[in-house]
Amino acid sequence: MGSAVNTILSVLVIAVSVMYPPLTLVAGALQFNAFYFAIVVGATMVAGALSVKPKIKNSSLQQASYQTQTANRSTMLRQPIISRETIYGQTKKSGGILFIETSDNNKYVHMIVQVASHEVQSFDEVYFNDEELTLSSAGNDENGIARFNVTAPSTYATDSIYEDGRKTVRIKLHKGSNDQLADADLVSECEKWTDEHRLRGIAYIYVRLAYDPDVFQGIPNISAVIKGKKILDIRDSSTAFSSNPALVLYDYLTDQNLGLGIDTVNIDTASFTSLANLCDTTVSLSAGGTEKKYESHGIIFSDIALMENIDNILTSFIGTLAYSNGKFALSGGQFTSPSVSLDESDFVAELKLVAKQSRKDMFNTVKGLFTSDESNWQPTDYPMVTSSTFVEGDGEVIFADIDLPFTKSSTMAQRLAKIVLFKNRQQMSLSCKVSMKAFTLQVGDTVQISNTRLGFDNKIFEVADWSFSLSREMTIELSLQETASSVYNWSAEETAFSLDNTTLPRTSDVSAPSITVVDELRTFAETPLAVLIVTCSSNQGTTNEFEVEAQNTNIAGSEFINLGKSRGNVFELVNAQDGAIYNIRARSVNAFNVYSSFTTIQHTVVGKTAPPSDVTNFSVNIINGMAELSWTPITDLDLSHYVVRHTPDTTSPTFEEGMILAEKVSKPASTVSLPARNGTYMIKAIDVLGISSINSTKSVVILNDIDYNFNVVSTSTQNPSFSGTKSDVYVVERAGVSYLQLLTGELFDDASGNFDSQSGNFDEGGSTEDNVEGTYDFPVIDVGGIFTSRVTINCDFTRFDPTSLFDAFGGNFDAREGLFDGSYSEFDDINVQIKIATSNDNSSYTAYRNYVLGDYKARYIKLRAILTTTGLTSAPAISTLSATVDMPDRTFGDGTISSGTASGGKVITYSPAFKEVQALGISASNLATGDFYEITNKTATGFTIKFKNSSNAVVDRTFDYVAKGYGNLESS
Repeated sequence: MGSAVNTILSVLVIAVSVMYPPLTLVAGALQFNAFYFAIVVGATMVAGALSVKPKIKNSSLQQASYQTQTANRSTMLRQPIISRETIYGQTKKSGGILFIETSDNNKYVHMIVQVASHEVQSFDEVYFNDEELTLSSAGNDENGIARFNVTAPSTYATDSIYEDGRKTVRIKLHKGSNDQLADADLVSECEKWTDEHRLRGIAYIYVRLAYDPDVFQGIPNISAVIKGKKILDIRDSSTAFSSNPALVLYDYLTDQNLGLGIDTVNIDTASFTSLANLCDTTVSLSAGGTEKKYESHGIIFSDIALMENIDNILTSFIGTLAYSNGKFALSGGQFTSPSVSLDESDFVAELKLVAKQSRKDMFNTVKGLFTSDESNWQPTDYPMVTSSTFVEGDGEVIFADIDLPFTKSSTMAQRLAKIVLFKNRQQMSLSCKVSMKAFTLQVGDTVQISNTRLGFDNKIFEVADWSFSLSREMTIELSLQETASSVYNWSAEETAFSLDNTTLPRTSDVSAPSITVVDELRTFAETPLAVLIVTCSSNQGTTNEFEVEAQNTNIAGSEFINLGKSRGNVFELVNAQDGAIYNIRARSVNAFNVYSSFTTIQHTVVGKTAPPSDVTNFSVNIINGMAELSWTPITDLDLSHYVVRHTPDTTSPTFEEGMILAEKVSKPASTVSLPARNGTYMIKAIDVLGISSINSTKSVVILNDIDYNFNVVSTSTQNPSFSGTKSDVYVVERAGVSYLQLLTGELFDDASGNFDSQSGNFDEGGSTEDNVEGTYDFPVIDVGGIFTSRVTINCDFTRFDPTSLFDAFGGNFDAREGLFDGSYSEFDDINVQIKIATSNDNSSYTAYRNYVLGDYKARYIKLRAILTTTGLTSAPAISTLSATVDMPDRTFGDGTISSGTASGGKVITYSPAFKEVQALGISASNLATGDFYEITNKTATGFTIKFKNSSNAVVDRTFDYVAKGYGNLESS
């Protein structure tokens, strides 16, 4: 860019040549020519301003304002031509996409984003869109360049969906050294990138992204906070990262590649050194601590005018760059004490004084934009600086927009704004032609002016312009601007910086939803199924859809299944597994198809595992010796049937101690007829999983004490000895009462080996499996013939559980039903079922069948008690067990029978025979005085009768008879 400097100098030379044609003058030892005039005339301001005025800035990338320009610093671009950019200090930046390509059949996209056209100091932070990434080292490539994986935010901290051991995001940072090599991983993974693609002198970010629609809704905008160019410190000849404004400007002026390329011999190094030292001094802050007086943090764009780039740097310290005597000199940033004094004797021509500038050029309040890490590197208004004195004098607030593109501290921005404001209020300007006494002055110097007519007594002015004039004599023409040391005064008076505090959401900000999960039963084709219902909600107005997934943790290795993605907020899983634990997760989706993180909760499906409702309106009516049970059908969808138990206890009946009378009364029935018994009938509902109602419903029946004309034929009482045949049951005595009890495991002294080597408690037996069933057989009952008999069983049993106390039960004690101290009485895990088998010959018996109170036709009766349990430790314990065989009364008779005169009498035969005759009644007719009858051979099968007269002779008489007994003997 040296040609740019030549252009600047040429302008100065041309201007002088027009005024003074080439000539040579000799004045003593001095010679003057056009070139000398050019150099002397060059003693004028090149850049900067003694009175900063607002102005519209040119822009990079065809944008129209500094605000847009700074906002676009962090925007990734893809276009054929992009500007070369130089980063000074620290800032956030993206850049042009230099390369983008897919690999592995479009599974991965590789992208290079150029951030600077030179080597940078460091990448301090990396962003996807507006989210800062937390990076962790993943080793180095073969060239020693570090690979980074993302650990936060969680959206990007995932494994590739292709399960190939890669991450969804891999990042590599190249600082742009002049000898850097091509990225080894990119060369390996993309055919189009070779070892020759080194991008020497270009700092860039290389990113590999795995295709994943859940992570990316398009390519993210990639940017980074970067410490920029390493620059020469002319004070010690070292090269390192620095944000010193004087050193930054020196680098830009001398840079042969990206700057103006000015030879260092054309720079007044002393002035730059002085300003560099000034910038490194510290100032105290109102909030405590200190910071450097001035710093430069910004970007030089190659498509912005050179002079504007210089101006932008100078705003960071309110500097002035002047070209004087063949060198560029730097001043500003502080008040300089005058080194020259001028009075009336020094003025060689009339003074031109402007006492007050135009109102359109005045302002009393300064505001503007700056870019700072305090505002996440977004262009933001720094706290405005105003003067109440100036506002009062002007009668209104007059704003000036002064943007500070190379300042990133709000406190520093306020100091600069105050200097601008107070410089503007130094309104007096003076143009004059003075003697050669002013020859030593340079632009930016201060001078004392004394003039009686104007009332100036060593009034201080700053040199805004200096030129050499030849007319009749050599003079110096000066343009002076009023100044004062108070312009630069600062005493920790800055206002705390406050962000814009906008509440507008970003497209990437998607809040995770809240979710609630319930389940319910529904019938499908008359089959009850559990339905999982997930309801999502979000208080974020930008939520457009929800996506819900479910995982059954009861199935090993199961994956999440998608329940849908919808604008609605209710999702369902039909036929959820009863009792299973599901992981339910949901996320929100906004209108830009950006997903939130998942909200995950667990839900245990109740479904059919919920106990059915208790039976209501249960009643028992006795009709003709039968108990007619009725109830209101329950409405549970998973109802299977009802079970009815009976216990003789009418005062404190418990369901667990009732004998099952009706094992399965299927739905939709709501009535059942059972034999009438004294005691309590109890009912529970059972669902399709075999789960019963929590509470049984009870109805007590006390039969009227009337004679049903039954007669006891046989009684078989088994307690207390229980001497019948036992299988997996045994007799045990507790509190003086003998119980017939199901054997649940071995006794410790029955196990093989040493008893103390058995697992578990020694008094609970060994480790054999508990019996779930045991039997007890009564001795055979013989009623003496084939009769139809009523068999009645009397069975009282209780539920025995040695672990009924909470501290003796396995597992969590609060997982048991009922009260924790073991008083729950609605267990239905035990039962005693009576079976009956009959025979006519004591050889061939019917199969055992469920005993029902009723009449059985047989001579021989076998009874069996089956003791069962489904509990781990519970067992039925029978205390009373007996059977009674009854036969109903029977009356048999005949009439108008002739007794005949046989000497052996009249033989009457009952057909069929009785089991036993209890009474016989005779009614005779046509008897004469003195007649009588004799009955002999009276048995269950009949009797013999003789009628005799008073002479004791057998006579024929007519008679009727009635026999009363019980039993009806049958042949088969």
